[in-house]
Amino acid sequence: MTMDALHDRPSTTLVHRPYGGISGYRLVSDRATRAVVHAFPMTDLPRVAAAGLLSTPGAYVMTDFGTAYFGESRRPSRRLSEHAADPAKSFARAAFVVCGCEGAAFDKLLGVDLQYRLTRRALDAGAVAVWKGANPPSPDLTDAERVTHDRIVADAIRLLHDAGCRIFDQVEQPRAVPSQPEEAAPEANADAADSGPMAIGVATVPPGSEEYELRYGGLWARGYWAGDKFVVSSGSEVRTTTNDSVCTLTRSRRDELFAAGVLSTIPGVRDRRRLAVAISFASASIAAKVLAGAHTTGGWAPRDPSRAVWLP
Repeated sequence: MTMDALHDRPSTTLVHRPYGGISGYRLVSDRATRAVVHAFPMTDLPRVAAAGLLSTPGAYVMTDFGTAYFGESRRPSRRLSEHAADPAKSFARAAFVVCGCEGAAFDKLLGVDLQYRLTRRALDAGAVAVWKGANPPSPDLTDAERVTHDRIVADAIRLLHDAGCRIFDQVEQPRAVPSQPEEAAPEANADAADSGPMAIGVATVPPGSEEYELRYGGLWARGYWAGDKFVVSSGSEVRTTTNDSVCTLTRSRRDELFAAGVLSTIPGVRDRRRLAVAISFASASIAAKVLAGAHTTGGWAPRDPSRAVWLP
């Protein structure tokens, strides 16, 4: 039976919030399964760790829902605390830890296999950029172990979904809509405006404004000055990863941007997102740093208006 077939069975998920509230620590479980999920914002890690809630082996994911980092540990609380102290992983806003239920702790082999399978599942789904350190290994399993792990992983994926971790949901590619055949109309009856030229590459900024473009790696964006603000146009791209050299201000701006729900996925592209709205910044410099997730980008360059192409 496939993992997706296991998901089709009716199930009951229990969510326990020992500290109250709706956005803090949650223990997500199902009495018919062995796996449980500890879900919490990274800001709750000290309290969760101090309570001894993450003291048994398991696999974990840290994410801002644009980028995800996977790991496994015999003591997830200790390992997550090390990650929290690493500036390079300050992108993570939430953590989800998959462990065994009380009295049925996972062993090291299962933790390693969970890390491997969750990483592969996220890569296949394409909903986030996966930040990999060393590639997680695929452990050697007996047939009996593999079948048992299949069931546990299927349960874990469902519980992670119910805990709010939707990074394993498959990103559907847009389907091509078949075009309807058009009846040919006599050229003599065509609207006069239809016969005018088409221009490619014209400006999309207010009259009298100069448009700029930013290129950094595979990223491309455009923007313009509006008074004392620099406006990044909708359709511009944002990198999902953040360089280690980025300052605290830029990281906080990027966290705010990813949390705003204005970034859409780009089919077939995992390292960038696309802006669905225009955004203004206090300066062109901070705009470039936020989009690129980098301290030094090379800056914005004026777009050459002569690059417009007119088609008669």
